[in-house]
Amino acid sequence: MEKTLSENQLYTLLESMRLINSTLDLDELLEIIMKEITDNLDADRGTLYIVDHHKNEIWSKIAQGDKKLEIRQKIGKGISGHVAKTGKSLNIENAYDDSRFNPEVDKKSGYRTRSILCVPIFDKVNQVIAVLQILNKKNGYFTQKDLTFTTVFADYISLAIQNAQLYQEALERKRLENEIAVASEIQKMLLPSQLPRFDDYEIFAFQQPSRHIGGDYYDFFPDTDHLFFILADVAGKGTPAALLMANLQATFHNLVVKNQNNTDLISLINKHLYSVTPPDKYATLVWGELQTHQHQLNYVIAGHLPPLHFKPKGKSCEVTELSPSSIPVGMLPKFDFQEGSIQLGPSDLLLFCSDGITEAQNKKDEMFETPRLINIVKQNFNKKLDQIGSHILRKVREFADGGVYEDDITLLMIRRKST
Repeated sequence: MEKTLSENQLYTLLESMRLINSTLDLDELLEIIMKEITDNLDADRGTLYIVDHHKNEIWSKIAQGDKKLEIRQKIGKGISGHVAKTGKSLNIENAYDDSRFNPEVDKKSGYRTRSILCVPIFDKVNQVIAVLQILNKKNGYFTQKDLTFTTVFADYISLAIQNAQLYQEALERKRLENEIAVASEIQKMLLPSQLPRFDDYEIFAFQQPSRHIGGDYYDFFPDTDHLFFILADVAGKGTPAALLMANLQATFHNLVVKNQNNTDLISLINKHLYSVTPPDKYATLVWGELQTHQHQLNYVIAGHLPPLHFKPKGKSCEVTELSPSSIPVGMLPKFDFQEGSIQLGPSDLLLFCSDGITEAQNKKDEMFETPRLINIVKQNFNKKLDQIGSHILRKVREFADGGVYEDDITLLMIRRKST
């Protein structure tokens, strides 16, 4: 079809484009488009369908008339769906005589469709991005002249629609970024604002999500001669893990004050987590009770990496992985968790971490792994605790530089002072 316009049509088109290009708001843009095309064709109403190729459907953003309905239908169904599928225009004098016409929309809206002019809108790679459907020419039927004008009109509005969609996507991304930034700040507030202080102990703690928010969690519950603490790793990443982490944090704060023994506490946490999460959501954790006067650590390991106990030995140290371990919390409705216990001597160091450290990967897909972590601590054992922690984190970052694996990183260390 030759796309030639009369001088009057060209002037009308340019005036329409001036209005259409005056906004990047998609809702406002589509209202302008439908008003301009229906006025110019002397039509009763029209609908602009946006094509969603991912869902294989088209949907109307606006519809003119006394009612506004959202219409969704599969590509290929109905007149507009057929045009979206084939990319070919249709000019139909009597809708009910055409087998492709879908009368369900009329039934839903109470409107009676007679004549239809339906034109595809293409992007720059010739993919149908929208369908312009105009209904019921007020005097007679849509003509070839109407089809020519609408086809040219569709070519002109294509870029305006794409620009408005890109602008809307940019606004949505910005909104999500702002929400994530706020969520990140809130999550940081769930972590301890300062480390507890005890005369005989040093403490180091670090947490960094792989994204803005994550599922790692650590916390301290100090008492006069006790330090209760938790390090947990919720399965998954991002927002789902962060929400579960917040739930876990609130549950611990609620239950710790009730003075259950350690295994009963973890059993209650397990029962709660199982009741509020699907089967594939769980958390590994280490719960510790450090008796700061007796220098005894009682602990429960629920599916987490075994904590490391470093003891000085000559100029170096020896290391032991704490046991026993059990299943993560949230996997079964009931489980008998076991408690372990060790005695801490002068200069003994306890290290707890999430698998974001041990499973960090380099360019060769090699993992950082526990032996590498142990060697770093041994080589730096006589340094201050914060220096050891900083050295571990630096080595993990250097190792993983260029690797593809990312996970939340949490490192917690507790050291009994030498005197």
